[in-house]
Amino acid sequence: MLPIEVVSRFLDERQILGLLMKVDGIRRIIYFETEVVEGPDDLMDFSLGAAVAQATAGTGWKTIQDSSSRYYLEPADDAVIYHFFYGISPGQARVYLQYPSGVDLNSLITTRAISDPVGFVDGIKSPYRSPSVVTEMFSMNGAYPAFLGYNPYKEPASITIRMNFFIMRYSVRLLGTDGGNWKIAPPDVRARAAIRAVGGRNLVDVPSWIQTGLRR
Repeated sequence: MLPIEVVSRFLDERQILGLLMKVDGIRRIIYFETEVVEGPDDLMDFSLGAAVAQATAGTGWKTIQDSSSRYYLEPADDAVIYHFFYGISPGQARVYLQYPSGVDLNSLITTRAISDPVGFVDGIKSPYRSPSVVTEMFSMNGAYPAFLGYNPYKEPASITIRMNFFIMRYSVRLLGTDGGNWKIAPPDVRARAAIRAVGGRNLVDVPSWIQTGLRR
């Protein structure tokens, strides 16, 4: 069963979602109305592969693809947003995150390296079938994450790291942004929005279909 803290974060039809992203390098909130909510569209038991004990190569970076190299976590269509959380197995497995793919997240002093004791989520923080709210993510056409699994202990010699993704699919209507020379969302829309960030401190750039929709 999903924790109540996770369930409460999902949106219903007609709710307003505000996503913090970058538009032309400037931080903006992009507002959407959720027209249709479909789910759960969960991706269960995805294997990142084997990780040898304390080997910094880990499982290698995985962009969560199927056998035809299609990205599970990137909607194929515009005007669709995936809202998801993830759990990890086994408990000692550490998972590092890039979002977008190639951009490391969750560093402190410098860009964190694999095996650093910072910037990971393990299967204790976010159990396999009971994900933590700290794993909340959003993706859309043109923006998808990558994950790497690491085995931090000498024993066992190798572990297979698996992830469960608990996904809701939103069909959305783009309403505008909060400023700049773009289509501006009405004040009542902005007041009702649930605001979430996409990416870390350096936000993800808006995909081209959003930028096109924001032009006046």
